[in-house]
Amino acid sequence: MINLHRMVRLLTLIFIFGSLILSSACIADKDEPVQQGSSHPTAVKSDIKVDVVPMQSVTPAIYLQMPNLNITFVDFEITNNGDNPVRLSVESDIQGYSEKAIDTVDISPHTTVVVGQTPILKPQSIPIEIANTMLHYRIADSSGVVIQEQTLPIKMYGRDTMLWAIQEGEDWTDTSIFIGAFVTPHAPEIDKLVRQAAEYHPSNSMEGYQCSKCSDEEWSEYTMAQVKAVYEALQQDYRLKYINSTIAFSNESEAPQRVRLPAESISTGSSNCIDGTVLYASALESMDMHPYIVITPTHAFLCYEINPDDPNTLAGLETTMTASASFEDATETGEQELAEEMSNGNIKSGKSKILSLQQLRASGILPMK
Repeated sequence: MINLHRMVRLLTLIFIFGSLILSSACIADKDEPVQQGSSHPTAVKSDIKVDVVPMQSVTPAIYLQMPNLNITFVDFEITNNGDNPVRLSVESDIQGYSEKAIDTVDISPHTTVVVGQTPILKPQSIPIEIANTMLHYRIADSSGVVIQEQTLPIKMYGRDTMLWAIQEGEDWTDTSIFIGAFVTPHAPEIDKLVRQAAEYHPSNSMEGYQCSKCSDEEWSEYTMAQVKAVYEALQQDYRLKYINSTIAFSNESEAPQRVRLPAESISTGSSNCIDGTVLYASALESMDMHPYIVITPTHAFLCYEINPDDPNTLAGLETTMTASASFEDATETGEQELAEEMSNGNIKSGKSKILSLQQLRASGILPMK
């Protein structure tokens, strides 16, 4: 199981590459409650100290998950060193890419509060390629007097960039769980794919796990027939081809890869190993089946539960063989790859990952669209 609390702590550390300390402050007890409903005179600028700690880049696949994981993009640590309570307005936005986040906070005398914000991205504004922009923030008192206002440089990654790891000092933190954001079971293109796949199923239907009284052998035949139908639809109707395209741009503290969203793989008729894996996973998840994404140091492939009542009954599928081999051959290869990762200790050691979409969803990793 994924340790979400540990991941939140790690992500909080790895994204905050350095604090932008705009002013020093004597920190009061942060647990002291702020006053509500009292009068708030105009703030004296010299009494208000603000420390701003922003993240320095936006990776859409990760950023869109942050509200679910209680991670904030920018934190404002505000201290009222004066003798009167104050009411402040805190605003921030990623210029050209987000809505404005606005919070009003009441701060008692000699008290520090932290305001965390994650401005909502405008989906239509997320770039295809990496772009440079600015984080704008403004802090003002109740009369409109500006306490502090500034813009800070921010790097905006393309919508199809996946960061597998981020470096903090000499240590690298694995962020592979965010591949779950690329699995998009509710995309219209996936609905169409599953409907088309039904044409290749013996019963002309795709039912997910509806074989409650099946024997183990019947479960295998029942489940794999549906995955085979998806495979054959992608092979025969969509003519999915293997195309390697992994280049992404980053700084030296990140390990990026381009990952096509399933809709793009379908529209272009092309995918690499990870693209194909998230595409098949999307189709299976749309039928309420339980796919897994297996990530090795150099490769990715699909697994899925044959019987949902027995999660240990996993089948494998090598998705890069869609254009060139039968479903049976792709299944045999995928299961050989899974057996190898199990036997060589890579899964146990964490060198390779086997990620359950069910667990990722339960942990707060949701589809990007």
